[in-house]
Amino acid sequence: MQVIYYSHSYRPADEDVNEFFQELMVDEQLMPSLDPPSARLNSAKPERHLRSTDAMVAVVTWRDPAPSQYIQWEIGLGLRARKPQLVFVEDVLPDDLVPAGVLQRRFSRRRLLREARDHRHGIRLLKSYVGDEPPPTYQPARTRRTCVIVGATQLDQESRGALLKLLEERRYSPLLLPRGRHLPDDLITEQTVQCAAVCIAVVEGLTPAEYYLLGVARSALTPCILLTRNPTHPYHPIVPREYQPRYVPAEGAADLVQTITTELDVFEEDYLELTEEKQIKRYKGFQEALLRSQRDRYSEEARRQVFNFMGKTEFDMSKDKIQLSNIVGPVNIKSRLDNVVQTVKQAPGWSADRQQELERLITDLESGLQAVAKQRPDDAERVTKTAELVVSEATKTKPDRSFLSISVEGLKQAAQAVADIAPPVLATAGKIAAFVAALA
Repeated sequence: MQVIYYSHSYRPADEDVNEFFQELMVDEQLMPSLDPPSARLNSAKPERHLRSTDAMVAVVTWRDPAPSQYIQWEIGLGLRARKPQLVFVEDVLPDDLVPAGVLQRRFSRRRLLREARDHRHGIRLLKSYVGDEPPPTYQPARTRRTCVIVGATQLDQESRGALLKLLEERRYSPLLLPRGRHLPDDLITEQTVQCAAVCIAVVEGLTPAEYYLLGVARSALTPCILLTRNPTHPYHPIVPREYQPRYVPAEGAADLVQTITTELDVFEEDYLELTEEKQIKRYKGFQEALLRSQRDRYSEEARRQVFNFMGKTEFDMSKDKIQLSNIVGPVNIKSRLDNVVQTVKQAPGWSADRQQELERLITDLESGLQAVAKQRPDDAERVTKTAELVVSEATKTKPDRSFLSISVEGLKQAAQAVADIAPPVLATAGKIAAFVAALA
């Protein structure tokens, strides 16, 4: 299966658009690979990721005052890497947003389903170009991973020694690249730079040879951690600051070691690969909970939770704080029952009093299930599912009474199974059953 670098917005308003294109890719046997939300970014991480993928798909959505600079930077990164790209651009955006030579399609978020045939065709074109079996690396690495260092002479002796020690501790083979006043003609050095795991470079005061080798690293998409010793470094006004050089004071090794440690931690973070539709759904559900819980701020721990959740762990919610435990099967009680409450609020023809009564019962059910979710997640999921079925049918304009009766009985039986550890759940299920019966 071809691995696709998937560049997209993380705004809640764009979730449905992102999910639509994710599902199209998976349906066409492509594997979207993406970076879960994180507060820590640098240019080396997406460079490493793009280097190991077969193509890029980007979705550029409208936002005020301009589209995401991060997505635009990633599109430019794909061009620099000469990776096959397909960019989906919202139909309200300007014509010159994406270079004309890039394969692109316009989309309307209001007509996505009607346009699905056209968008699927674009994805198939990209897949056809990449081929069913993209070639592997011509010559995989045979030695320990290497970190090449450009501009080491711009560091004082103490800082240089501390940097080399840090890289050895991180199990990299450090290599100081030659300075030279002339362009190097050593092909072995060039190949080493092209195949290196990562490059650390100071961007000021380089010799012609050092500038050339930094250019080799950039053109080969060798992940680069760029440093500046200039406190007034002229940062580019459009490129996100996270993707530009990190400032490190000219003297002292401690700041340099701390900065490189942080940047290597970010560089080595994993990406998430979605291989089937149910994983997309699970990722979306977790992301929605994370947005509510973290209020758009993401920590390293939250990032690990995403990967655990996509594997064999599950999470529940308590006072909007995400708790994870090593349990097989995802059980998101709060998130799912919050959706049930929203269904109640939108029930056609219901009075405010009726809505509020059922909302209160669902909230009571959620509270009672918190302890069950920790001890017996399968039982908690069973209660949640049947509650969803009951409310979904009860709130329809013309509910099916026989199906509703069966669903209510299922809810009471599921609640009976947890009565030993959560008696309130059984009582609440009975109240929900009586409420639904009164609708007849």
